[in-house]
Amino acid sequence: MSFREMWPSAPLLLTNRFTNFFTNMGKKKADPGHDPIPGKGLESYIEALRKQLSDKQRVIRAFDVGGSGVKTGLLTASALQDFLHWGGQAPGQDSEDAHAQLEWIEKPVSLGMAPGEDGFATWLKEAVPRLKREVDDPHVCFGVSIGGDVDHSCNALNDWWPAGGHPQSFPRPILVADLMGLPPARTFAIHDGEAHLLGCSRCATPPPGLACLAIGTGVGLGLSDSTGAVVDSSDHVGARSYCLGGVPLSGARYDGIWKQWLELPGGDNDDVERVKAKPFANMLNRPWRMPWTSLVLGRRGMEMAEAAFQCPEPTDDNDEVRLPAARAYSEQWLHFLHTQFVPQFCPPTRRHTVERICFAGGVAERNWAVMREVLVEPETDLLVSTSAGDAGDKANGAKRGRAAQPKGKARVTSFPLVLPPAPEGSALIGSALYALAGMGGGARGIWAR
Repeated sequence: MSFREMWPSAPLLLTNRFTNFFTNMGKKKADPGHDPIPGKGLESYIEALRKQLSDKQRVIRAFDVGGSGVKTGLLTASALQDFLHWGGQAPGQDSEDAHAQLEWIEKPVSLGMAPGEDGFATWLKEAVPRLKREVDDPHVCFGVSIGGDVDHSCNALNDWWPAGGHPQSFPRPILVADLMGLPPARTFAIHDGEAHLLGCSRCATPPPGLACLAIGTGVGLGLSDSTGAVVDSSDHVGARSYCLGGVPLSGARYDGIWKQWLELPGGDNDDVERVKAKPFANMLNRPWRMPWTSLVLGRRGMEMAEAAFQCPEPTDDNDEVRLPAARAYSEQWLHFLHTQFVPQFCPPTRRHTVERICFAGGVAERNWAVMREVLVEPETDLLVSTSAGDAGDKANGAKRGRAAQPKGKARVTSFPLVLPPAPEGSALIGSALYALAGMGGGARGIWAR
């Protein structure tokens, strides 16, 4: 039985992802003819990265192709070298480096929506005027974070979602460099969740047992193993570690507690109906009837909170008036972590046990002050052990807490450490690190075995 038959109303974006996930499980990916990146083992990755970071002439053009469009940034290897911690020791919540930001030549900027695979390269050259010079300059390498089924052994895509458009499945793998008009020998592609993982902790290699939860249009996930190597979601073994209830986390069913917001005075209003009616991930007909993680916990989940609590969209000076929405959204995240994520991802018997979590993406950056208050124990930096409803009791009074109380509260015995939020452009930083290691011949060493 196909996934479409099991879930007829599933979004097309997610259906193709799951179909390919189950179809390809245990199968060797086809080689499109590009030479694999040499070097094996985490030591080879670190050695290659150190060598490239010391190159004063090395420049990296990084791209992030995701659901909200294409982003890019330009940075030097020297700036990365000054920014990174070594040894997998991430800064704590209140350390001096907890909110350190990278110095960019060109800060991260959105280029807008790409046209799809046809005409992508032409569009990109027009969107980045200096790109032609960079392509011709041997000192510039290219890192690409992209949403799709990436074969990291050869920088190819088996399927992808161009800038959040319809999913594309190819009869044979296609090189990311060819799609984007970049030089294949200096272009290195990585799945977006794993790019966020590499860039989120401010470390040269991820801390052991880290889960990076990237909140953008949807929710991405990257995982490291007990040594700090990255678990490859495109590998048939690694892919299982990314599943929640047997389904990749980004598309797993999750009802959330948002319906309880609508039971509050004024909660069920016209703005809520407008949010419900908006299409999401190519699901055109009222996606909230069958909610899943990316819908409920991504940017659209925040929009639902803003509508239910009649709060404005974020600006530079309206944090206080947005507090009810930010808190409700954070409590929903706490509910998800307690009832779904911790029970399935944190048991010590799991193949890739999660001991630390880090939030990345614009939604987390913008709302971290409230998210930290709700999610993090102040003295230990551990995920709080109270329920979402209990958190609501403390912050908003008993009446608000009863409304937020989750049903079927799960018992959890161990809680992960919560790292400071990822720096701005973490997917760009991660893809830049991966590209540098690739130029040194050690990119494949980052992958867990």
